[in-house]
Amino acid sequence: MDDNKNLEGQAQQNQEPDNKPEEKEPTIEELMAQLAQERANNAKLKNSFDKTSSELANTKKQLREKQSAEEQEEEAKKEAEEEHKKYVKGLEDTIRMTNATNRYLAIGMSAEMAKDTAKAELENDMEKVTENMSKFKDASIKAAESEWLKSRPPVNAGQGEGEETDLFLKGFNG
Repeated sequence: MDDNKNLEGQAQQNQEPDNKPEEKEPTIEELMAQLAQERANNAKLKNSFDKTSSELANTKKQLREKQSAEEQEEEAKKEAEEEHKKYVKGLEDTIRMTNATNRYLAIGMSAEMAKDTAKAELENDMEKVTENMSKFKDASIKAAESEWLKSRPPVNAGQGEGEETDLFLKGFNG
């Protein structure tokens, strides 16, 4: 309605004496037709704009989904890599443990003590390693002494069977 009033106002202004008679003034019907045509063009442009906006929004949404999918894929790769690193570290630890245990077994430790000492070595618990080595050394010395005592011949001291008592000792003992 406001557009119609503006158009009528313009039509009245066009009737001023400054207008040239050569120019043909549009009629209200022609102006209304032009207005309708402009409104139709505006509606087409608005529909086109809305369509393009919705396509852009959908494209952005798909891009975000794709990015999140890529991020998820990247995260899955990182997790797999971390799991692989843990697996490799576990294998390396097992190899170190086996090598250390074999070293301690080679010097003569019992299997349990060798395993315990190797574990302490891998954990950098040197007090435990030193304690176990000390226990092993003490046990080795005791074992060697007992072996030596078993293999040693009987001591020949004093009087044997059927011998008379020593006269020298008899004088003191009485």
